[in-house]
Order: sequence, then C-alpha cells, then structure tokens
Amino acid sequence: MLKGVLDLCVLAILSNRPTHAYGLVEALRARDFDQTSYGTIYPLVTRLKRLELVSQHSEPGENGPARNVLTITAEGRSALQDLLPVWRDVQQRVSRVLDEVTTSEEPSHV
Repeated sequence: MLKGVLDLCVLAILSNRPTHAYGLVEALRARDFDQTSYGTIYPLVTRLKRLELVSQHSEPGENGPARNVLTITAEGRSALQDLLPVWRDVQQRVSRVLDEVTTSEEPSHV
C-alpha cells in the first residue's frame, strides 16, 4: 500500500468521530482493509500524535478499564483537507494508467 494512505484513512475516520485504536481497526476492516492490525495502528497513531495531528485522552470504560480515545486536532483537520485533493489527483492518475490495461493475453507493442 502506498505510504501515507492509511494515515489519510485514519484522519478521515477520526474527522467523523473520536474513537480508540480498536475502533480504528474495526472501522478500517469494515471498509475492506482486512489486513489492518493493532500492530499497524499503534505505531501509526503514535506518529500522528507526535505530529500533533491526533490527540489522546482517557475515558472510563463501559465495563472495564479506561480507554484511550483518539481525536483529530485542528492541525489534523487542516492536514486532511490538504491531503484530500492530493489523494484524488493520485487516484485519477492511477485510474488513467489502469484504464489502458487490455484484457487480451497478448501484450501490445509500442
């Protein structure tokens, strides 16, 4: 996967609602990021916190220990808004290349 894509997705999810790491993994898996694990999310969240794009606070758990809830910061929202048009441009460029793929088994000669 392209570097930064998961960061963008995590910021997008957090822009809709604060959640904890488990919630991020579940939200990504629900969107077909099946290989996403806590081992992937924790370092990513740590990096986003270090960059001050995400903040973390503790809330009491419903039936257990406190949970660390992640929230997108103002800097994170700004970064998300900056990254969205870049991502859409990359999507369009990749789509143009992929649209040229033929379904025949014989490669075309240039």
